[in-house]
Amino acid sequence: MIGGLLKSASRVALFAAAGLFVGGVAMPSAKAADLGGDCCADLEERVAELEATTARKGNRRVSLTISGQVNTAVMGWDDGVDSGAMIVDNGVSRSGFNFDGTAKINPNLTAGFQMVIGLATGARSHQTSQVDDDGTAATDGTLGVELANWFLRHDSLGEIRVGRINSASSGTTVVDLGGAGVVANANVQLWAGNFFVQGLAAGTNARWSTLMGGATVGINALSRQNAISYTTPTLAGFSLQAAWGEQDAVDDGMWDVAVRYAGEFSGFRIAAAASYGKNAGSTSDYEDAPIANGSTEAEKWQGSASVLHVASGLYLTGAYVNQSFDVAVSDTTYWYLQGGISQNWTGMGKTVLYGEYGRFDNGGVGVNPGAGGVTIDGSEVTFWGLGVVQHIDAAAMELYLAYRRYDASINTASGTFDGLPDGDMDALSVITAGARIRF
Repeated sequence: MIGGLLKSASRVALFAAAGLFVGGVAMPSAKAADLGGDCCADLEERVAELEATTARKGNRRVSLTISGQVNTAVMGWDDGVDSGAMIVDNGVSRSGFNFDGTAKINPNLTAGFQMVIGLATGARSHQTSQVDDDGTAATDGTLGVELANWFLRHDSLGEIRVGRINSASSGTTVVDLGGAGVVANANVQLWAGNFFVQGLAAGTNARWSTLMGGATVGINALSRQNAISYTTPTLAGFSLQAAWGEQDAVDDGMWDVAVRYAGEFSGFRIAAAASYGKNAGSTSDYEDAPIANGSTEAEKWQGSASVLHVASGLYLTGAYVNQSFDVAVSDTTYWYLQGGISQNWTGMGKTVLYGEYGRFDNGGVGVNPGAGGVTIDGSEVTFWGLGVVQHIDAAAMELYLAYRRYDASINTASGTFDGLPDGDMDALSVITAGARIRF
C-alpha cells in the first residue's frame, strides 16, 4: 500500500514538473534534487520503522477483532463473627479480553476462531476469603486461556466448533432480559463462595460454596471443556446444541444437549434455555466433578427463563437446577428468582432495580468439612438480595451496588457436628460496589 502511494506520488511529481517546464518555469536544480532524494529516503525510513513496531494481523484474509472488559469492585462482608472489605475482580463477569476472527469461504460458509483469556487467579470474588484477600495469593494476577477453538458456520446447516469451548449447557441458568447480570444472576457462589461458614467446623470444605453444591450447581459445571459441539440454525426463535468431550484415559467424558429460545409477543420479550448434561468418570479426574461424594457419574437438568414487558421495563427471571448421582445420596436441587424494573430514567442508559431470592437443598450432602468422620446428610442454604445497576451507554459501562445475605442450616446422622448441635449456621452478608467497562 505504501509502495503504491509512493509510486502515485512520483507520477504526480513528474506530471507537475512537466507542467512547470511547459509553462516556461524551471525549479532550481538543488531543490529538485532534495525533493527526489533526501525527502523520500527519510519517508521510506519512517515507514519501515512503523512497520517494524506496529502490531499486525498475520494475514489479510481473516478478520481480527479484539475486545474485552475490566470488572472490579469493593466487596464488604460480615460473617457473624468478623467483618472486612477488599478489592476484588467480579467473578460473575470477570476481567479479560477476547480475540475473534472470521473469514468468508463463500456467501453461505464462514470459518473462524475464538480465543478468550481471563483473569484466572488474583482477588476474584469467589476465590477470596476471610483469611485471604488475594484469593490464592501465590498465583495472584495469573491469566488463563478460557476458550480456544475454531469453527465452521453455514447459514443453512449450522455450526461446528472444536477446541476448548463453552459446551451446550453453558449459560442455560443465566438467561437475563433485565440487565442486572453484571453482578446478580443464578451463579450466586461467585460472590464470596470461598468464605468459611462460621459455626461450621473449620476445615477446607467448610465453605459457603460447599453447601451450595460445590463447583457443580448453579455455575454450569459442564460449561468449559475440550470438546466438539454442533449448533443448529435458529428457526422460529429456537436453536438446538449438542456437545461431547473426552476427559482422559480413565474417564468416559461428558456430553450435553440444550435448547434455546428468544421471541417477542404483544409487547413482551421472552428468552429461555434448558439443558441436560452427563459426566462419567472418577471425581479426581473430572475437573468439575461433584465435591460432595465419591460418585463416578452425575447428571444434571438445568434451565432458566426471563420475561420483560418492554413498555414498562418490568421483568421476571427464574432458574432451576437438579443434579443427581449414581450413589445413594439425595439429589441437589436449586431454584432462583429475580424480578425488578429496567428503565432509562436518566438519559444515560437503563437503570435496573432488582430483588432476588433462592434456595439450595442438599448441596452439602456427603461432605466432611474437616470434622473427623462426620459428614453432612442434609443441608439448606437460602439467600436474598437487592441492588441497582446503572448502564452508561456512552462509555459502554455499568455501575452497580448490590447486597446479598446467605443463611444455612445442616444436619447429620449423629445429631451433632464436631461437638456442635445440628441447626443454623451464622449468616453471611456481602455488599458489592463496582463497575464494568467494555472495550
